[in-house]
Amino acid sequence: MNDGPEAGRPSKSQRKRDHAALQALADSLAALPEARLRRLPLGERSREELMLLRRMPAGGARNRQVRLLAQLLLEEDIAALQAEPQAVAEKARRETARHHAAERLRDRLLEQGESALEGLGAPEAQRLRARTLLAEAARPGGGPAATAARRELYRLALSLLGESS
Repeated sequence: MNDGPEAGRPSKSQRKRDHAALQALADSLAALPEARLRRLPLGERSREELMLLRRMPAGGARNRQVRLLAQLLLEEDIAALQAEPQAVAEKARRETARHHAAERLRDRLLEQGESALEGLGAPEAQRLRARTLLAEAARPGGGPAATAARRELYRLALSLLGESS
């Protein structure tokens, strides 16, 4: 009796990994925003089960629903379905990177002053605003006004990065 991988069938371990990946896909599809869900190329039954899954609270019934949806996804175009959660995740990564860059720029502004804006080609109005905010943030004693100035510097850095990228 030869029913191992040599017989053309994947091993039991590989089938378990594949099904776990389908369950993860089902979970990620359930977490997508409504607008993205409507664009998914799903069959009617899969779409109904996905909508049901979205309404379910965590627990055993939800886990069973995830397994059912994973089974139904076997009949769908997996590659097309994986693209949506990946696109959402990639957009979130880019946005996070943009926010981290804005934090670094704000910190450079606080350390180096207006000279940190040199390479960005900031308009004169934004340079003037940065100068005002830097003076406010550097006030002795700090306080709420300095904290607000630092926040506003962050927003300014974010807008500068948004224009340059």
